[in-house]
Amino acid sequence: MASPRKQPLSTLVSLIFLALASLWLMQGPIGIYYQQTYHRDYPLAVLEQSGVWKSGQRIWASLNRAIDDTGKSLDAGSASLTDDANRNFVLTEDFYRREREARAEEENQRRAAAELLARQKQEAEARQRADEARLREEQAAQDERSRALAQEARRRAEEERRANYLMIAPPGKVFMAGDSLMQGIAPHLLRTLKTQYGIEGVDLSKQSTGLSYPSAFNWPETISRTLLKDPGIRLLVIMLGPNDPWDMPDPANKGGKFLRFKTPEWEAVYRQRIAGIVQSNAARGVSTLWIGAPGMKAARLDGQMLWLMQVVQDEVEKQGAVFVDTRHLLPGENVGYSDSIVLDGKTTKMRSGDGIHFSVAGQKYLAGQILDKLRLPPPVSSQ
Repeated sequence: MASPRKQPLSTLVSLIFLALASLWLMQGPIGIYYQQTYHRDYPLAVLEQSGVWKSGQRIWASLNRAIDDTGKSLDAGSASLTDDANRNFVLTEDFYRREREARAEEENQRRAAAELLARQKQEAEARQRADEARLREEQAAQDERSRALAQEARRRAEEERRANYLMIAPPGKVFMAGDSLMQGIAPHLLRTLKTQYGIEGVDLSKQSTGLSYPSAFNWPETISRTLLKDPGIRLLVIMLGPNDPWDMPDPANKGGKFLRFKTPEWEAVYRQRIAGIVQSNAARGVSTLWIGAPGMKAARLDGQMLWLMQVVQDEVEKQGAVFVDTRHLLPGENVGYSDSIVLDGKTTKMRSGDGIHFSVAGQKYLAGQILDKLRLPPPVSSQ
């Protein structure tokens, strides 16, 4: 056993030997490190001339190659072991089967998810379309209700306007004008107005008159002159038509060709005469109640009246006056013509034998219908 004093010396000698051995073996890397660090030649480079000194570098290189070869061998062995393990224990047919099943399951899940997403999208689109359709239906229903309410409001407003427009009370007077049909109605209407309501009237109805031939009888001029003469007149009740379906002279071309019935030129002139009467009345504060001609027994005349009364109604209402359609008051199977109607459970003859004029019962019936259109004061007997 070495003495305590000799141990440090032995250790120092061992360390010096180890350092010299390391310097000898690792002279190459140490020289490169020294040159790269201090940028000068390696002080021990002169020893490289010695074969003994250089043998250390060769030994170190051999050791490194041995270590590399050993590492590569270990890597190769590890790879071989891994391949054997995969081949014998992992990548078996059962492994590949499970791999295929896993991929198939993953594909099925992906497909199911895609189908679910597509179905949800379709359902969402269907709900959206249903909601849009419901909203459209609700909007259409709302619009329909709004239109119905608007129409009802307009109807009531028009009824109120017509009622106010046809208001008549003493000392206001009623003016009856027209052809032979009005000649039968006027006396009954004026008698009721006078006896029950104290309303006076003027009757200038004249047979075989109309608006087509003012040279034979000029109704616009007659009406205007009568209103000027009697300013107490507040309502004109007029009935014309059966004497008008003829070709008539062109007022703009006297002595020229006649205007043919139903042509646009004929209609324009006829409308002007209707409008002239209504406008002249309105200028004097007089309301106009125009009574349409009823259905006629003769088919040709009935067709003419059907066309003409549509023109008259359109123009009268366009001018703000009131038109009464008697074709609907005296209905029948023969294009609006009927000899009789049922009143109070009894068949009552309304027309005369000529198929044009009214019977006495028909005259009274239409007089009552006209009376119902007027807004009248309380009867004299109740005042």
